[in-house]
Amino acid sequence: MLQRRREVVPFNQVQGVTSTNICAYSNGDDHFFSVERHYYHGIFLGFKWECIEFARRWLLMRKSCIFSNIPYAADIWTQLKSLERVTDGKQIPLIPHINGSFEKPKCGSLLIYPRSSALPSGHVAIICDVIPGFIRIAEQNYEYYNWSDNYSRQIPLIFKNNCYYIEDEHEVYGWMQISNSENLEPLDETKVDLILKQYQQTNSIGTLERCTLPNKNTPLSFAWLNKNDNAENLFMQLYGSDLVRTDTNTLPYYKADQDLLLNVGGISNEMHEMFLNATEYVLENDDLLKHFCIPEIFWPKIRQSWLNEQSLAITGRFDFGFNGKEIKVFEYNADSAAALFEMAVIQEKWAQTINFERTFMSGFQLHNILMKNWKKFSTIKRVHILIDDDQEELLTAYYMQNVLKDVNIDSKICILTNDLYWDNNSKIIDNEGFQVELVWKLWMWETVFSDYIQCEKDGNLTKEIKGEHPYLHQILLSNQIKVIEPLWKVIPSNKAILPVLWLLYPNHPNLLRSEYMLTDNIKQGAFVKKPIVGRAGHNVTLYDVNGDAVIDETTGKFIDRNCIYQELFSLTNYDGYYPIIGSWIIHGLFAGFGIREDKKLITDGDSPVTACCIVWK
Repeated sequence: MLQRRREVVPFNQVQGVTSTNICAYSNGDDHFFSVERHYYHGIFLGFKWECIEFARRWLLMRKSCIFSNIPYAADIWTQLKSLERVTDGKQIPLIPHINGSFEKPKCGSLLIYPRSSALPSGHVAIICDVIPGFIRIAEQNYEYYNWSDNYSRQIPLIFKNNCYYIEDEHEVYGWMQISNSENLEPLDETKVDLILKQYQQTNSIGTLERCTLPNKNTPLSFAWLNKNDNAENLFMQLYGSDLVRTDTNTLPYYKADQDLLLNVGGISNEMHEMFLNATEYVLENDDLLKHFCIPEIFWPKIRQSWLNEQSLAITGRFDFGFNGKEIKVFEYNADSAAALFEMAVIQEKWAQTINFERTFMSGFQLHNILMKNWKKFSTIKRVHILIDDDQEELLTAYYMQNVLKDVNIDSKICILTNDLYWDNNSKIIDNEGFQVELVWKLWMWETVFSDYIQCEKDGNLTKEIKGEHPYLHQILLSNQIKVIEPLWKVIPSNKAILPVLWLLYPNHPNLLRSEYMLTDNIKQGAFVKKPIVGRAGHNVTLYDVNGDAVIDETTGKFIDRNCIYQELFSLTNYDGYYPIIGSWIIHGLFAGFGIREDKKLITDGDSPVTACCIVWK
């Protein structure tokens, strides 16, 4: 009989529940680091959803105890001597038993694994039951399937030579028994005010520092990039091969601490969920949807996309401002991949060449998470990458082609629609005969709408002639072709959603007041006027209080678009530069960030991406 394939439980969803009602959540992947801290009643438990987080949460809920912050599970065996009760600070000794102990394992003990190639940080689990010949354990971040019972795994317990051995597939250090465990009470949720303040932490916002290295001792032009790689070669053609930018004679980079990284990650995940909620709210409200200036003929298809194409969403990027005290979201580029290559690859190669102090770079997970998400489309014969005739888009397309190659997915870059044709069966094929089934595009959806409307005026909506090129809308609005990013992304990427966010989440600490009209509330301070549809900072104007004077402005091709008004957030000036944090969401979760900086107050497409490293203290 064929066995049913076990499905991986997505990140943040419950995998199982212990008999004592403690939930275990899926981390989704061995290599994924969520950068989200988990607190309970102000007590830091760990990062979602690592094995240490589960152990600390289980101990808190079942024994009213926690242990000190130990980063790696394997180190619990050598560094942890006791637990602490959070209501009175009492030290509760831990009794270590090596695997092969005379003592039989007991329920509630910590099972500790050393580092190995399969478990590079080690592992910790809770022994939740001991039965003849087996122990049963509860854990997180080991496997990612639904539990079949109230425990995650059952492991053989062998008694030989008067000793007890836990025979798992991985080496086991042993177990740590809680002294007088039976006398420890679960946390009383009605008396959380008894938790000592020393166990409750304040979340620091983090720090950002602009650093420079002198270039006089650094070779400025040599093979730090690969000329045989299409993306890297085009990058050199566009920006040169010097390590030093043309606007400075130093080597600038930013340095962030772990608190800023963790806050950017946590806020990004929260903002993504809020923007999705706002998207659904807009799609259920015609009066709000009118503010987005999307022709009504496309509304039903957008709503269908929202219902059926959530899985086609891969990338999006938040623009955040940071002033040393607060992080604010400016907008969500939910349908953009601009600067992805620079933040995922270029800054890493730059850092390796310069070789300065760092723990890792701010885009350290981007490439691997992109690969992981593209693997879901591995049955597709070919992905067609559709772009405009634009060198920046070609750079991003080359990079995405590299990602696809890394997961063994064939792809073809199509500039405009020059390499695409109608065949005999009203199918769209490329010039090598491959049918177009899945498209990754860099076209704005607004351009697709304009193409449709123009064809409607010209009477070409249904034109399908063998051997001729299809129109853009015939590809991207086809019911037979899947498109990444999907059509529903036109809602969260439109700045008309910003007033909706403020309506749904007024005074949220990471939002800026945004309105469709220039209200008295907006005019009480400096404010920004920006088009609801635009790119690269075009047609943005900054005003002082009451709008009496223009602080700064940009020109561009979006001058005829409706606008929204947003409270102005003052950025910190670092050595004459203003940085913007570009935080990436990949398939719904934070994956890393990068920084663009400029001497101007308004960041645009010409503002250079500047390397940012994380120094974990």
